[in-house]
Amino acid sequence: MSSEKREMHRKYVHAWRTTRQAWSRSPSHLETNPAVEVQSLDLPVEEQSEGADGVVMSVDMEQNCEEYSSDTEHHLHSENAREQPIATTWEVINSLNESLAFHLEDDGSKDTSLAEELSTWAIENHIKHNALDNLLKLLKRHGHSELPSTARTLLHTPRQLDTQQSSGMEYVYFPLKQKLQETLESYPLDEVVKLHCIDLSLNVDGLPLYKSSKTCMWPVLCAVMLDPVTIFPTALTCGASRPTDLGFLEDTVRDLGHLMNDGITFMGRKINVNLRCFVCDAPARALVKNIKLYSGYFGCDRCEQKGVWLNRVTYQETADLTLWTDEAFRNQTQFQHHHGNTPVSQLPIDMVRCFPIDYMHQACLGVMKRLLLIWTRGDRAVRVSASQTKEISARLPSLRNCIPSAFVRKPRGLEELDRWKATEFRQFLLYTGKIVLKGILPDDMYLHFLSFSVAMAILVCPSLVQEHSKYANELLQYFVEKGRTLYGQEFLVYNTHTMLHIASDAENFGCLENCSAFMFENYLQSLKKMVRSGRHPLIQVSKRLEEMSKQKKTPNNTNVQKISTKARDCAYILSGGQCCEILQVPDKEERVLCRVYSKPYPLFHSPCMSFLIGAYTYNQKNNTIKWIPTSELTKHAIKMNAEDRSVIFLSLLHKL
Repeated sequence: MSSEKREMHRKYVHAWRTTRQAWSRSPSHLETNPAVEVQSLDLPVEEQSEGADGVVMSVDMEQNCEEYSSDTEHHLHSENAREQPIATTWEVINSLNESLAFHLEDDGSKDTSLAEELSTWAIENHIKHNALDNLLKLLKRHGHSELPSTARTLLHTPRQLDTQQSSGMEYVYFPLKQKLQETLESYPLDEVVKLHCIDLSLNVDGLPLYKSSKTCMWPVLCAVMLDPVTIFPTALTCGASRPTDLGFLEDTVRDLGHLMNDGITFMGRKINVNLRCFVCDAPARALVKNIKLYSGYFGCDRCEQKGVWLNRVTYQETADLTLWTDEAFRNQTQFQHHHGNTPVSQLPIDMVRCFPIDYMHQACLGVMKRLLLIWTRGDRAVRVSASQTKEISARLPSLRNCIPSAFVRKPRGLEELDRWKATEFRQFLLYTGKIVLKGILPDDMYLHFLSFSVAMAILVCPSLVQEHSKYANELLQYFVEKGRTLYGQEFLVYNTHTMLHIASDAENFGCLENCSAFMFENYLQSLKKMVRSGRHPLIQVSKRLEEMSKQKKTPNNTNVQKISTKARDCAYILSGGQCCEILQVPDKEERVLCRVYSKPYPLFHSPCMSFLIGAYTYNQKNNTIKWIPTSELTKHAIKMNAEDRSVIFLSLLHKL
């Protein structure tokens, strides 16, 4: 205890004893005021005791009475103390009490703040418990005695978590309604009170945990489609293989059905709950719907076409397809397509439309990767030469300084193609591919790629989907049919075939980004980082999630972009369709100094004018410097300098 607090404590004890002595000498006062109490110091109940005459007194005060008795005895027996008015004494006590309580509250808030900041820091940086234990011991030795001694106490880690067995795997369930309530509490109140309906998206996917074993996790993730999107798990399963049945979905489906029927009550208001879609890759989609895999003859979950075996199952028909309907699926009119019933069919949803094709797996990791492998390692008739491959590999890294900071991954050469991630294939498909392949691929193959690139560029952009979704569907129809001519019948595997159906998903959900697995894949990697050893991985992840739930954190909106003058981040598309690069940050009048380019010409003319997807080419000389209001900066863009002293602008179409 500091000297200042000791002195305050001593005065408090003196005042209390003086009052008790005055009462003992004034029985009439006791009769008229039998229930007078000294104000509490806001100590816990177990730290307070009742002194003589019913006066509440802290345990610490009683323990220190003897310590301070030698200092206060002459006050207790002095005439001034005997004659001091009781009201005045009470004023002293109240004043000291308020002062001491203020200091204790102030010190406590500082201690709590330090503990909370340590807790947040440990969770955000994935600090292991043994490292955090050592840090806490170090801090306690250097004056922070208020901190807990262990990481489990600091992070409120549960001592024990019960797991069950379901679908042949270890299983933990997090009640969906409770998790949704907690999620809504994390958003600003003024935004939540305006809600009438909440859209949810679910994801089921496998997550390998180790390179040296088959142990994997199959989480059921839920995304709350607000701004920004928040993702949390509703169920976790872990085992040496995929789930043996669909029992691990039953709890989630039951709770989701109640929410869809009854809604959720938040702050006294009822908010409706709607299931937007299940986002899964092809194997997980077949598992959840309990249907044949894509490798089966009746494996397409969008049409009833029977596959053809050409070293693998292919789908040769491209027109006049018989599409699945919700009624046909529930009645199982094509029994070869089904393995049995699924608990998901209990929900009031369309069993076809609510399972969109995931363009991350089918288009980026599927079709785009297959094209690159054909060009670099395929048949000699369609394979580019080794020197051309090197040229493409040299062009890609040269664009690294042009790619905006919002792109986590920058272009890599084709020698690392096997290690490319889905975001790199998307970047190549939507932006860089049309630049680096020009002049290298034969004209017919380059036009074939452009038809695919333009179609996907339309379908990932909400504004373009509304106006040009039918044109995108026509381009994909051409892409599939022309691919059979260029690369053979084996090109029409399941991933290529799904391009015939993907445009309808973009129309149903606004754009492909609204029903893609990119956001879920990011969260899956954060789950994987929670596994710190090979012992009980499901318990480890569950405890980390419980620790995170104790943190009251507002979701961060990562879509907010700051205006920058850096070369890679300064390119924009203006509201009038012109392109510019920012030279100076906004002034007090919210204006930016820009170099605005004029007289654009298209990057390509076929299959359409490149202006349609925001691709422009300018002569470097055709520019003017002017002040532009920040409100006219409508879209970010990628700016590239071409070899012929021209400037290329590519509008960013997908959500960053």
